[in-house]
Amino acid sequence: MGVSDAGSIELENDGYRFVEAVRTLDDDYDRQGHLNNAAIVRFFNDMRAAYVYERVGTWWGRALGAERFVVAARELHVLYESEGLPGETFVGAMKYVAREGKALILEQRIVERATGRAVARAWVVQLLVQDGSVVEWPAPYVARVEEIEGRSLPARPRTPRPWGPPS
Repeated sequence: MGVSDAGSIELENDGYRFVEAVRTLDDDYDRQGHLNNAAIVRFFNDMRAAYVYERVGTWWGRALGAERFVVAARELHVLYESEGLPGETFVGAMKYVAREGKALILEQRIVERATGRAVARAWVVQLLVQDGSVVEWPAPYVARVEEIEGRSLPARPRTPRPWGPPS
């Protein structure tokens, strides 16, 4: 990562191994003068793509096309924790936290770079779809994610639970 600011340190201390700058545009701010909720969701999506291309590797992008895979967010829950204001800079992070059934579950955060103040967090249930059906994540993908995260993600059976992120 190479960045030593309060925001990056906060995210690393929270167990995130993939931390990157969040680049904002003028259009990301609404008429109320703060970071728009839809822009934050887009940042989280961009972060998931960056994780794949910067860490997992280009082989996965080729596999997506060759195998007709589609990565789908089954659930995306966002908690907006504070306003992001013009003139501030942000850093974001993501980590895979579990495998449940055929799903990979990940967490994401965005914080203000200078102070580490929480701006938003997301919890995502991610599925892999092939020709319209949910399929298992390929072992090489899971192995690479485990290598990146520095821990194993043992597959647990899918269990019925209330909708939404764990409490």
